[in-house]
Amino acid sequence: MRDLNFFEPFIEKRQFKFDKIILLYSLLFIVLVGLIVVGGLNQVKIASLNKDVNSLKVVAEDPETNAKVNDIKVFEEETAQYKAEVERIIALDQSIQARDVIGDSLLKDINSKLPPDVFLSNMSASGWEIQISGFAEDKYAIAEFGKGLTELPLVEDVFISNISEVESYYNYNLEIQLREVLVDAN
Repeated sequence: MRDLNFFEPFIEKRQFKFDKIILLYSLLFIVLVGLIVVGGLNQVKIASLNKDVNSLKVVAEDPETNAKVNDIKVFEEETAQYKAEVERIIALDQSIQARDVIGDSLLKDINSKLPPDVFLSNMSASGWEIQISGFAEDKYAIAEFGKGLTELPLVEDVFISNISEVESYYNYNLEIQLREVLVDAN
């Protein structure tokens, strides 16, 4: 039999024994617990996503929703057609404005060539031709007005067709032929 020595723990140092099997089992336990937790969380997410998919499926298959979607598609198509028509109208308007030779600038140019003793009573335009009638104090002022108009860049020809004396002034008729301006039709 062995003797009991109460001082033995103080005399001998005990060495810690490292048991590999306990470590292996504890590691295996931690991995299994982690897999179970991750699997459970994934199942909760899957259930939530399935619930969302089912609610969206009910909305997507609803006949009222489908009718509204079809109405919106038809409205979008009509809007696109109207937008294309508006763009064509704007392009046409710009083309017409570009071809408009008789504009404010031409009228201002004609007014700038008007001598002080010449007056306009009527002006009409047709295509590339303008007819002006009016009165003046003398024939020389009418000729000066006609000569001034020939200097305008858009005027090709000026023809004074009629000068008649009425009391103390002269009536005149003037025809202006404009140059044809080439306009880009894009």
